[in-house]
Amino acid sequence: MRTLTLFLALPLFASAQSLSIGFLGGAPFQDVVKSTTTTGVTSVAKSSNFTVGPSLQVSLPKGFRIEVDALFRPYSFGLVRALTNPVPGAVSSGAVDVSAQQWRFPLLAQYRIGKSRTQPFIEGGLSFDRLSGLTSALKSTISSGPGQLLHQSNASVVLGAGLDVKIPLLRFSGEIRFTRPTVSNFANISNLNQAEVLVGIHF
Repeated sequence: MRTLTLFLALPLFASAQSLSIGFLGGAPFQDVVKSTTTTGVTSVAKSSNFTVGPSLQVSLPKGFRIEVDALFRPYSFGLVRALTNPVPGAVSSGAVDVSAQQWRFPLLAQYRIGKSRTQPFIEGGLSFDRLSGLTSALKSTISSGPGQLLHQSNASVVLGAGLDVKIPLLRFSGEIRFTRPTVSNFANISNLNQAEVLVGIHF
């Protein structure tokens, strides 16, 4: 399998004009979940909305470029489910604070417009995402219905546009990136439409 992967990658690196490594950081416009109440379950978004991670770019002829990132984003929210007791009219609640780390690995094709030091670009591709460090009490508290854990891994469609600014030895970038997961992590409360602003520096 490794030999096959290397064989398939050879044409890409053979045509590559340069490799650059860098760092991305930014802020999402939406939390990972909605603050809402659905059929007796209340969700409260609590995430620290930031994104950080390394980035690798491979420049190709005719303005094309491949980018691979490894992005970290914290996940945090509260869930409360109303529980009816055997005694008529008595209600208690099952509550849990959920935390996790979301890791995203976007593989993007980019096209740069023009040849000046300031170059607009557009991009598109797929991201492979994974939740790790998920609060263990979640499954016992919310085992069905809104808030239930559905998927810890998923794939997302990614689209974006931005601007590169070149200076000697460095290149700065700013972009708006839209990500749409193909499945929800949590039933009825996940925000599937995610957009964020990212600022990068590459060497």
